[in-house]
Amino acid sequence: MNNKKLLYTLLLGATLTSCAEVEICERDHPHQGDVNFTYTWNKPEDKPNRMGVLCYRVVGQWKQVAEVNTDDLTLRLIGETTITPENRPNENPDEGDNTGGDNTGGDNTGVAEPSEPNEPTEPTEPTEPTEPTEPTEPGTGTTPPPFTPTVKIPRGYYKFATFPLDNPSIDYSELEQFMKNDAKDYPLQNVGLSYKVYDIKDPKLNKPLAWQDFNPYAKYIQPDVEPLYYDSTTVQQVRADRQTTFEFKPKILSQNIDINFNIVKNTDEVEFKVTEVWAEISGVPTYIKMNTGYLDITKTSKMLFKTDIKPSNPDDNGNDTNENKRIACHGNINVTGVVNVQRAYGETLEDVRKKIYGPGIMQVVIYTEVYNPKTGQTFPQKWQGIINLYNTLNKAKLMTTTSDNKYVYRNGEHGTINISAEILLDGKTVGNIDKGGDALDRWIQTDSDINIDI
Repeated sequence: MNNKKLLYTLLLGATLTSCAEVEICERDHPHQGDVNFTYTWNKPEDKPNRMGVLCYRVVGQWKQVAEVNTDDLTLRLIGETTITPENRPNENPDEGDNTGGDNTGGDNTGVAEPSEPNEPTEPTEPTEPTEPTEPTEPGTGTTPPPFTPTVKIPRGYYKFATFPLDNPSIDYSELEQFMKNDAKDYPLQNVGLSYKVYDIKDPKLNKPLAWQDFNPYAKYIQPDVEPLYYDSTTVQQVRADRQTTFEFKPKILSQNIDINFNIVKNTDEVEFKVTEVWAEISGVPTYIKMNTGYLDITKTSKMLFKTDIKPSNPDDNGNDTNENKRIACHGNINVTGVVNVQRAYGETLEDVRKKIYGPGIMQVVIYTEVYNPKTGQTFPQKWQGIINLYNTLNKAKLMTTTSDNKYVYRNGEHGTINISAEILLDGKTVGNIDKGGDALDRWIQTDSDINIDI
């Protein structure tokens, strides 16, 4: 009997001191596994130089971000506060760091000026040896840790998600908050990446024209945003004392969209030629869910872009002429997609089609040179028009909506918006060529700077 009690006691003690699979293993715990990541790209020439990988252990709530060099697939853990590029320590200490120190001295020649010899000083007493300091967390020092073929993370079951790490158009603040806070207070399903947005008067917005906004429901994203790649895994196991490779096949969340429309000129009373056409499209989703890659349709923005104009009867340089009657306008944008104006409770379809506020609206500014027969000279003039693309976007089928009607995902990497409604411009007003039918979206003049009696 005593032997049985002794055996039971030993087994119980071994059970209490062993490390279970779901145990929270800190960085100094021996139960860690080596991991690395591989990437398969649809277009290798477009891959970002750096990708981030969110490593999130679903049981035990351990989380970290790895930085992956996409050229040789080496990687490193970069810490909790260095996800945003401007927060990350400098790769080359000789070029300064981001610790706030003074880096203004010298002429960067690398050769110090000779100094005057110092007077001899009295010998000082030897100092007491200091205790060695604990190493800092990866990514928190002045110099980041080196890239290595694999990194060690605690064993367990993980969700991995990869995303561009140095995209200047992306706001990473929610991901940083997720890394800093307890997962039960800041769960992964509430975390997303978003495009940075700018006010129309913000000098950081690359806007090339003075724009009067008749659809001021949201701010603007840059017209030259980089493509956004994303992929995630199902929950995968990282085992101790072995190497595990996880494969990503990143997809572009953004769409390359061609936008086509026509201007028809009536020069019977006034001769003029079109010099430039600029446009604004609204309804661009700006928020991407980290755990699914879906786009939130309740958070949309706008984008300004210039169109290419192709007169049907151009001059020798391809420009519009007074005699020309028709101009094809083409724009190309890289965005997450374009969603339609939403139908509110109690609204009819006719109510929705009449809206010129919110997502799914396009504005254009047409710059012209008008000929004045009284003086024999030309003067600049511009017109601004707006159109609700409700029917056009329905035909384009750029996006698919999730069953809860909260999120969308794009239908392919490329889409086309062909606007059937043609702009009729007679040098005095912006109008429409009526082709009949309720399915035709219509242009509405919103502004002009006509100020000379001709």
